[in-house]
Amino acid sequence: MNFKCQISNVKCQNGFTFIELILYISIVTIMLTTIVPFGWSAITSSVKSSVQQEVYTQARFVSERIKQEIRRASGITSVGSTSISLTNFSPDTTTVIDLSSQKIRINKNGTGPVNLNSDDTNVTTLEFSNYTSLDNKTKHIGFRLGVTSNYSGQRREYIESIELRASAEVRSN
Repeated sequence: MNFKCQISNVKCQNGFTFIELILYISIVTIMLTTIVPFGWSAITSSVKSSVQQEVYTQARFVSERIKQEIRRASGITSVGSTSISLTNFSPDTTTVIDLSSQKIRINKNGTGPVNLNSDDTNVTTLEFSNYTSLDNKTKHIGFRLGVTSNYSGQRREYIESIELRASAEVRSN
């Protein structure tokens, strides 16, 4: 339909005036400048959350695995600053846990080392301390573990680290 109107010799035209066009563009611009940063913030916080979850999960897993191996051992062979050697009951005879190239490795029975932490994380600190009693009745090992995300860039949302302290006692005493 094509409407033409004349009211007392004034023509009505369909469409937007220049002022209306500027007003609509301003409203759309204001909406976009508030929505886009909010969306970007949601994306970066999601990335930060997943990086934190990876680092914290790996630190917790490695810590629990070290404690489990110490508790299962029948004795402590040696404790170094970044490694521990344990003697075990049959069928496993030895367990060695050490730090090499920012990876915590476990080697059971000399079958070859296996990395405990993922490639997405680096272990920055692994320190063992021997708290065995003088009479050798309680064999207790403490350790400090530092884990960081494996990202070499400068973006803050990809950088995370955690340091844990824990200890375990050989239960065969």
